[in-house]
Amino acid sequence: MAGIIATNQARAQLTSALVDVYEDMLSPTNFLRSFFPSVQEFTRYVSIQVERDLELISVDVQRGSEGTRNKFTKSTEKVIDPAYYREYFEMTDIDLYDRLFGSAGIEVGVFSQIVALCARRISMLRNKMERAYENQCAQILQTGVATMVNGDSVDYRRKAASLVANGAGNTWATGTVDPFATLAAGAKFLRTVGKSPDTTFVTILGETALNDLFNNTIFKGRVFQNLNNSIDTVSTPQRDSAGADYHGTLTIGQYKTELWSYPQSYDVVSGGNVVATPYIDPKKVIMIPKRPRFKMAFAAVPRVVRGDSNGGLIAPSVEPQAYLVEDYIDPRMTSHIMDIKSCGIAIPTAVDQIYTVQPVA
Repeated sequence: MAGIIATNQARAQLTSALVDVYEDMLSPTNFLRSFFPSVQEFTRYVSIQVERDLELISVDVQRGSEGTRNKFTKSTEKVIDPAYYREYFEMTDIDLYDRLFGSAGIEVGVFSQIVALCARRISMLRNKMERAYENQCAQILQTGVATMVNGDSVDYRRKAASLVANGAGNTWATGTVDPFATLAAGAKFLRTVGKSPDTTFVTILGETALNDLFNNTIFKGRVFQNLNNSIDTVSTPQRDSAGADYHGTLTIGQYKTELWSYPQSYDVVSGGNVVATPYIDPKKVIMIPKRPRFKMAFAAVPRVVRGDSNGGLIAPSVEPQAYLVEDYIDPRMTSHIMDIKSCGIAIPTAVDQIYTVQPVA
Protein backbone atom coordinates (compact mmCIF):
# COMPACT_ATOMS: atom_id res chain seq x y z
CA MET A 1 0.00 0.00 0.00
CA ALA A 2 1.37 3.46 -0.90
CA GLY A 3 2.51 5.58 2.02
CA ILE A 4 2.87 2.61 4.38
CA ILE A 5 6.14 1.38 5.95
CA ALA A 6 6.25 -2.23 7.06
CA THR A 7 6.70 -2.69 10.79
CA ASN A 8 9.72 -4.95 10.36
CA GLN A 9 11.46 -2.17 8.40
CA ALA A 10 10.47 0.75 10.60
CA ARG A 11 13.17 0.43 13.25
CA ALA A 12 16.11 0.47 10.82
CA GLN A 13 14.62 3.33 8.84
CA LEU A 14 13.86 5.25 12.03
CA THR A 15 17.48 5.12 13.21
CA SER A 16 18.85 6.13 9.81
CA ALA A 17 16.36 8.97 9.33
CA LEU A 18 16.90 10.21 12.88
CA VAL A 19 20.66 10.60 12.42
CA ASP A 20 20.14 12.54 9.19
CA VAL A 21 17.69 14.94 10.83
CA TYR A 22 19.46 15.61 14.12
CA GLU A 23 22.86 16.26 12.51
CA ASP A 24 21.33 19.24 10.69
CA MET A 25 20.13 20.86 13.92
CA LEU A 26 21.97 23.83 15.39
CA SER A 27 24.32 23.37 18.34
CA PRO A 28 24.73 25.69 21.35
CA THR A 29 27.23 28.54 21.21
CA ASN A 30 30.80 27.30 21.03
CA PHE A 31 33.05 30.36 20.99
CA LEU A 32 35.51 28.86 23.48
CA ARG A 33 35.54 25.48 21.73
CA SER A 34 36.42 27.24 18.47
CA PHE A 35 39.95 27.55 19.88
CA PHE A 36 40.04 23.77 20.47
CA PRO A 37 39.78 22.07 17.04
CA SER A 38 38.40 18.52 17.22
CA VAL A 39 40.53 15.41 16.70
CA GLN A 40 39.29 11.82 16.77
CA GLU A 41 41.15 9.06 18.59
CA PHE A 42 40.50 5.34 18.03
CA THR A 43 41.13 4.07 21.56
CA ARG A 44 39.65 4.64 25.01
CA TYR A 45 42.57 6.82 26.13
CA VAL A 46 44.07 9.94 24.57
CA SER A 47 47.63 11.11 25.07
CA ILE A 48 49.54 14.32 24.56
CA GLN A 49 53.25 15.03 24.46
CA VAL A 50 54.56 18.35 25.71
CA GLU A 51 58.13 19.51 25.12
CA ARG A 52 58.90 23.05 26.23
CA ASP A 53 61.30 24.76 23.85
CA LEU A 54 63.58 27.76 24.19
CA GLU A 55 64.33 30.45 21.62
CA LEU A 56 68.09 30.12 21.71
CA ILE A 57 70.54 31.53 19.19
CA SER A 58 73.48 29.68 17.75
CA VAL A 59 76.99 30.66 18.93
CA ASP A 60 79.73 30.83 16.32
CA VAL A 61 82.71 28.50 16.77
CA GLN A 62 86.22 28.32 15.39
CA ARG A 63 86.67 26.61 12.04
CA GLY A 64 87.83 23.03 12.46
CA SER A 65 86.30 22.70 15.94
CA GLU A 66 83.70 20.07 16.85
CA GLY A 67 80.91 22.64 17.14
CA THR A 68 78.39 23.05 19.92
CA ARG A 69 76.96 19.83 21.31
CA ASN A 70 73.19 19.83 21.80
CA LYS A 71 71.20 17.60 24.13
CA PHE A 72 67.43 17.34 23.87
CA THR A 73 65.30 16.54 26.90
CA LYS A 74 62.61 13.88 26.63
CA SER A 75 59.09 15.10 26.06
CA THR A 76 56.47 14.49 28.73
CA GLU A 77 53.57 12.26 27.75
CA LYS A 78 50.28 12.55 29.58
CA VAL A 79 47.67 9.82 29.14
CA ILE A 80 44.08 10.89 29.79
CA ASP A 81 40.89 8.89 30.27
CA PRO A 82 38.31 11.33 28.85
CA ALA A 83 35.02 12.12 30.50
CA TYR A 84 32.21 9.76 29.49
CA TYR A 85 28.80 11.21 28.71
CA ARG A 86 25.67 9.15 28.05
CA GLU A 87 22.16 10.57 27.80
CA TYR A 88 19.04 8.63 26.85
CA PHE A 89 15.24 8.64 26.73
CA GLU A 90 12.59 5.96 26.37
CA MET A 91 10.83 5.96 23.02
CA THR A 92 8.02 3.95 24.55
CA ASP A 93 6.93 7.13 26.36
CA ILE A 94 6.09 8.76 23.03
CA ASP A 95 2.33 8.85 22.35
CA LEU A 96 2.75 7.72 18.74
CA TYR A 97 5.04 4.80 19.60
CA ASP A 98 2.23 2.22 19.60
CA ARG A 99 1.38 3.23 16.06
CA LEU A 100 4.99 2.72 14.99
CA PHE A 101 5.33 -0.90 16.08
CA GLY A 102 1.83 -1.91 17.06
CA SER A 103 0.40 -2.79 13.65
CA ALA A 104 1.32 -4.40 10.36
CA GLY A 105 2.38 -1.07 8.90
CA ILE A 106 2.77 2.60 9.67
CA GLU A 107 1.77 5.67 7.71
CA VAL A 108 4.65 7.74 6.36
CA GLY A 109 3.21 10.87 7.98
CA VAL A 110 3.19 9.29 11.45
CA PHE A 111 6.68 7.93 10.86
CA SER A 112 7.94 11.44 9.96
CA GLN A 113 6.41 12.89 13.11
CA ILE A 114 8.15 10.34 15.29
CA VAL A 115 11.48 10.92 13.52
CA ALA A 116 11.19 14.69 14.03
CA LEU A 117 10.29 14.28 17.72
CA CYS A 118 13.12 11.84 18.42
CA ALA A 119 15.57 14.07 16.53
CA ARG A 120 14.62 17.05 18.69
CA ARG A 121 15.12 15.01 21.85
CA ILE A 122 18.46 13.59 20.72
CA SER A 123 19.53 17.10 19.71
CA MET A 124 18.62 18.38 23.18
CA LEU A 125 20.73 15.62 24.74
CA ARG A 126 23.66 16.35 22.45
CA ASN A 127 23.37 20.04 23.32
CA LYS A 128 23.85 19.11 26.99
CA MET A 129 27.14 17.44 26.02
CA GLU A 130 28.18 20.40 23.87
CA ARG A 131 27.66 22.71 26.84
CA ALA A 132 29.72 20.37 29.02
CA TYR A 133 32.58 20.56 26.51
CA GLU A 134 32.25 24.35 26.32
CA ASN A 135 32.45 24.42 30.11
CA GLN A 136 35.58 22.23 30.03
CA CYS A 137 37.24 24.82 27.80
CA ALA A 138 36.10 27.63 30.11
CA GLN A 139 37.52 25.86 33.17
CA ILE A 140 40.88 25.24 31.51
CA LEU A 141 41.15 28.83 30.29
CA GLN A 142 40.34 30.16 33.77
CA THR A 143 41.98 27.69 36.16
CA GLY A 144 43.86 25.06 34.15
CA VAL A 145 41.73 22.24 35.61
CA ALA A 146 38.93 20.37 33.84
CA THR A 147 36.65 19.39 36.72
CA MET A 148 34.63 16.16 36.46
CA VAL A 149 31.74 15.04 38.68
CA ASN A 150 32.02 11.25 38.29
CA GLY A 151 35.57 10.91 37.01
CA ASP A 152 39.09 12.12 37.60
CA SER A 153 39.55 15.86 37.17
CA VAL A 154 42.41 16.74 34.84
CA ASP A 155 44.95 19.31 36.10
CA TYR A 156 47.15 20.63 33.29
CA ARG A 157 49.42 22.34 35.85
CA ARG A 158 49.47 25.85 34.51
CA LYS A 159 52.34 28.00 35.74
CA ALA A 160 51.58 30.27 38.68
CA ALA A 161 52.73 33.25 36.61
CA SER A 162 49.84 32.61 34.19
CA LEU A 163 47.23 32.94 36.96
CA VAL A 164 47.30 36.50 38.30
CA ALA A 165 44.97 37.97 40.91
CA ASN A 166 45.35 41.72 41.35
CA GLY A 167 45.19 42.75 44.98
CA ALA A 168 43.17 45.52 46.57
CA GLY A 169 44.02 48.94 45.16
CA ASN A 170 45.42 47.37 41.99
CA THR A 171 42.17 46.80 40.15
CA TRP A 172 40.74 48.43 37.02
CA ALA A 173 38.07 50.11 39.13
CA THR A 174 40.92 52.21 40.56
CA GLY A 175 41.39 55.20 38.28
CA THR A 176 45.19 55.26 38.64
CA VAL A 177 45.65 51.61 37.57
CA ASP A 178 46.69 51.28 33.92
CA PRO A 179 44.75 48.43 32.22
CA PHE A 180 47.02 48.67 29.18
CA ALA A 181 49.94 47.62 31.39
CA THR A 182 47.91 44.68 32.74
CA LEU A 183 47.15 43.43 29.23
CA ALA A 184 50.69 44.09 28.01
CA ALA A 185 52.03 41.84 30.79
CA GLY A 186 49.74 39.05 29.60
CA ALA A 187 50.80 39.48 25.98
CA LYS A 188 54.47 39.38 26.99
CA PHE A 189 53.91 36.13 28.90
CA LEU A 190 52.20 34.50 25.91
CA ARG A 191 55.00 35.56 23.59
CA THR A 192 58.07 34.91 25.75
CA VAL A 193 56.91 32.02 27.97
CA GLY A 194 54.14 30.53 25.85
CA LYS A 195 56.31 30.86 22.71
CA SER A 196 53.36 31.98 20.65
CA PRO A 197 54.42 33.39 17.27
CA ASP A 198 51.43 35.76 17.38
CA THR A 199 51.79 39.44 18.17
CA THR A 200 48.03 40.09 18.20
CA PHE A 201 46.17 38.22 20.90
CA VAL A 202 42.58 37.47 21.91
CA THR A 203 41.33 38.87 25.21
CA ILE A 204 38.04 37.55 26.62
CA LEU A 205 36.60 39.65 29.42
CA GLY A 206 34.05 38.75 32.07
CA GLU A 207 31.11 41.11 32.54
CA THR A 208 32.43 43.07 35.54
CA ALA A 209 35.97 43.24 34.15
CA LEU A 210 34.64 44.63 30.85
CA ASN A 211 32.58 47.31 32.62
CA ASP A 212 35.53 48.29 34.82
CA LEU A 213 37.78 48.53 31.76
CA PHE A 214 35.43 50.83 29.87
CA ASN A 215 34.97 53.00 32.98
CA ASN A 216 38.68 53.16 33.84
CA THR A 217 40.02 56.73 33.81
CA ILE A 218 43.27 55.91 31.99
CA PHE A 219 41.46 53.75 29.44
CA LYS A 220 38.86 56.40 28.65
CA GLY A 221 41.49 59.13 28.44
CA ARG A 222 43.62 57.27 25.92
CA VAL A 223 40.73 56.01 23.82
CA PHE A 224 39.19 59.48 23.52
CA GLN A 225 42.61 60.96 22.73
CA ASN A 226 43.16 58.44 19.92
CA LEU A 227 39.72 58.47 18.34
CA ASN A 228 41.12 59.85 15.09
CA ASN A 229 44.11 57.55 14.66
CA SER A 230 44.63 53.80 14.37
CA ILE A 231 46.43 53.06 17.65
CA ASP A 232 43.21 52.01 19.38
CA THR A 233 39.93 51.09 17.73
CA VAL A 234 37.27 50.49 20.36
CA SER A 235 33.63 50.55 19.34
CA THR A 236 30.29 48.99 19.98
CA PRO A 237 30.19 45.26 19.14
CA GLN A 238 30.91 44.83 15.44
CA ARG A 239 30.46 41.14 14.85
CA ASP A 240 29.19 38.03 16.53
CA SER A 241 31.11 34.77 16.65
CA ALA A 242 29.16 31.83 18.07
CA GLY A 243 27.72 33.88 20.93
CA ALA A 244 30.66 36.22 21.50
CA ASP A 245 30.84 39.98 20.89
CA TYR A 246 33.85 41.78 19.44
CA HIS A 247 34.54 45.21 20.95
CA GLY A 248 37.60 46.39 19.04
CA THR A 249 41.40 46.18 19.07
CA LEU A 250 43.89 47.81 21.44
CA THR A 251 47.59 48.51 21.18
CA ILE A 252 49.24 47.26 24.38
CA GLY A 253 52.96 47.99 24.50
CA GLN A 254 54.62 46.14 21.63
CA TYR A 255 51.53 44.02 20.98
CA LYS A 256 47.88 44.29 20.04
CA THR A 257 44.84 42.50 21.40
CA GLU A 258 41.26 41.99 20.30
CA LEU A 259 38.66 42.59 23.01
CA TRP A 260 35.83 40.04 23.27
CA SER A 261 33.01 39.38 25.68
CA TYR A 262 31.14 36.09 25.91
CA PRO A 263 27.76 36.75 27.59
CA GLN A 264 26.65 33.12 27.53
CA SER A 265 25.67 30.78 30.36
CA TYR A 266 24.40 27.30 31.17
CA ASP A 267 21.62 26.39 33.58
CA VAL A 268 22.09 24.61 36.89
CA VAL A 269 19.10 23.33 38.89
CA SER A 270 19.64 23.98 42.58
CA GLY A 271 16.96 23.56 45.26
CA GLY A 272 14.27 23.44 42.61
CA ASN A 273 15.45 26.73 41.10
CA VAL A 274 17.15 27.21 37.74
CA VAL A 275 20.34 29.25 38.09
CA ALA A 276 22.08 30.67 35.01
CA THR A 277 25.83 30.19 35.41
CA PRO A 278 28.15 32.21 33.13
CA TYR A 279 30.92 30.32 31.36
CA ILE A 280 33.31 33.19 32.09
CA ASP A 281 33.76 34.40 35.67
CA PRO A 282 32.55 38.06 35.62
CA LYS A 283 35.75 39.12 37.38
CA LYS A 284 38.26 37.41 35.11
CA VAL A 285 40.11 38.20 31.90
CA ILE A 286 41.57 35.51 29.64
CA MET A 287 44.30 36.07 27.06
CA ILE A 288 45.29 33.53 24.41
CA PRO A 289 46.93 33.61 20.97
CA LYS A 290 44.71 33.90 17.92
CA ARG A 291 46.00 30.48 16.87
CA PRO A 292 46.68 28.57 20.12
CA ARG A 293 47.90 24.97 20.13
CA PHE A 294 44.84 23.41 21.78
CA LYS A 295 42.58 20.54 20.79
CA MET A 296 39.31 18.85 21.71
CA ALA A 297 40.10 15.14 21.69
CA PHE A 298 37.33 12.59 21.28
CA ALA A 299 38.17 9.04 22.35
CA ALA A 300 36.35 5.95 21.14
CA VAL A 301 32.90 5.43 22.66
CA PRO A 302 32.26 2.15 24.54
CA ARG A 303 29.62 -0.16 23.12
CA VAL A 304 28.66 -3.83 22.99
CA VAL A 305 28.27 -5.59 19.66
CA ARG A 306 25.34 -7.99 19.57
CA GLY A 307 25.06 -10.87 17.18
CA ASP A 308 21.95 -12.77 16.20
CA SER A 309 18.37 -11.52 16.20
CA ASN A 310 17.93 -12.79 19.74
CA GLY A 311 20.53 -10.30 20.97
CA GLY A 312 23.31 -12.81 21.52
CA LEU A 313 26.42 -11.13 22.91
CA ILE A 314 29.54 -11.18 20.73
CA ALA A 315 32.01 -8.90 22.49
CA PRO A 316 32.46 -5.45 23.97
CA SER A 317 34.05 -2.95 21.61
CA VAL A 318 34.59 0.76 21.04
CA GLU A 319 33.28 3.04 18.31
CA PRO A 320 35.54 5.85 16.99
CA GLN A 321 32.89 8.55 16.80
CA ALA A 322 32.60 11.88 18.56
CA TYR A 323 28.89 11.25 19.13
CA LEU A 324 27.27 7.83 18.82
CA VAL A 325 23.48 7.51 18.53
CA GLU A 326 21.92 4.07 19.07
CA ASP A 327 18.61 2.50 19.97
CA TYR A 328 17.93 -0.84 21.60
CA ILE A 329 15.24 -2.87 23.30
CA ASP A 330 15.56 -3.28 27.04
CA PRO A 331 16.42 -6.98 27.72
CA ARG A 332 13.44 -7.06 30.09
CA MET A 333 11.28 -6.17 27.05
CA THR A 334 9.67 -3.23 28.84
CA SER A 335 11.08 -0.24 26.96
CA HIS A 336 12.66 0.89 23.71
CA ILE A 337 15.60 3.17 24.52
CA MET A 338 17.43 5.69 22.36
CA ASP A 339 20.71 7.13 23.58
CA ILE A 340 23.67 9.27 22.60
CA LYS A 341 27.21 8.77 23.94
CA SER A 342 30.44 10.75 23.77
CA CYS A 343 33.93 10.68 25.31
CA GLY A 344 35.73 14.00 24.97
CA ILE A 345 38.31 16.11 26.76
CA ALA A 346 39.63 19.61 26.05
CA ILE A 347 43.44 19.62 25.93
CA PRO A 348 45.63 22.76 26.03
CA THR A 349 48.64 21.13 24.36
CA ALA A 350 50.62 24.35 24.71
CA VAL A 351 49.46 25.01 28.25
CA ASP A 352 51.63 28.13 28.62
CA GLN A 353 49.61 29.83 25.88
CA ILE A 354 46.93 30.84 28.39
CA TYR A 355 47.10 33.88 30.65
CA THR A 356 44.34 34.61 33.20
CA VAL A 357 44.15 37.75 35.29
CA GLN A 358 41.53 38.96 37.76
CA PRO A 359 41.57 42.78 37.71
CA VAL A 360 38.43 42.98 39.85
CA ALA A 361 38.37 42.85 43.64
